[in-house]
Amino acid sequence: MNHASEGPGRASAIIQPWCANVAEAWTLFWSEHQRTSRCLARSPEMCEQLDAHWKRFASTLAPSAKVIDLGCGSGAVGQAMRSAEPGLHVTGIDIARLPPFFGTGLDLRGGVRMESLPFPDGSFVAAVSQFGYEYANTKEAAREIARVLAPGAPLSLLVHHEQGPILGSLKRHRRVIEGICGVRVQAAFFAGDAGVLAERIAVLKREYSNDAVLQAAERELQTHIGRDETTRLQVWRTFVEVLMPELIMLDSLELCCVEGHTIRDVVEPLTEAFEMRPPQPLRTAAGEPIAWIAEGIRRE
Repeated sequence: MNHASEGPGRASAIIQPWCANVAEAWTLFWSEHQRTSRCLARSPEMCEQLDAHWKRFASTLAPSAKVIDLGCGSGAVGQAMRSAEPGLHVTGIDIARLPPFFGTGLDLRGGVRMESLPFPDGSFVAAVSQFGYEYANTKEAAREIARVLAPGAPLSLLVHHEQGPILGSLKRHRRVIEGICGVRVQAAFFAGDAGVLAERIAVLKREYSNDAVLQAAERELQTHIGRDETTRLQVWRTFVEVLMPELIMLDSLELCCVEGHTIRDVVEPLTEAFEMRPPQPLRTAAGEPIAWIAEGIRRE
């Protein structure tokens, strides 16, 4: 199923019922990654392009402006903005529980949904989001963003682009995890046949070489394949439980990546309170699309 073609409204409807699982998956992700993480934007060039965007946006704000970062994750956006304008006060919110953060001018708050922001009306003079807004119920989130922004406040969102390398990477990694947890590998492990297990994993390795999760999974399963049947069953259950949060996270990522003709649907709820400019792609030097840039101004 091509989730992206269903549009952000459909994505929100699917994600909301298992919101707690998504929040827990992202909590585990951010607990294992450093503050400099840009989620799946792992190449230095992509990170530089993302940081450059936020530094440019920061330079348009008043030196002591109060900014809200929606879906802040590790706080990378706030750090990039403050590296350009050290006087900015950035408050980040995220559905995940975030590790403690201690830093001047940067306040990260976990367990907060975009659809219900715990701030008074007009608390901020700018709003930003990097791969966050599209995960929300966009209609409800748009109303809350407008509520907490002062009239005339600028908004800058980076939204996943379906043709970019980030989505390609996550789709590939998702297929790896689905293959590892699939019935063919499971059957070989339950049978206690190390040779067949090696053959099944070799098929995955030929298609997805150099995947760290695949290599770790092979070591773990081969280590325990000689155990008794009851132990192997428990090992498999634990093995799948460990990988499931990452699969949920990857599923939510793919679900919320939008196609060119649906980026308008992501932006449309914001037009009730914002003067929005036509979305433009943020690209690498080679022309690969990293994200959609959606920007506008809060109406007076």
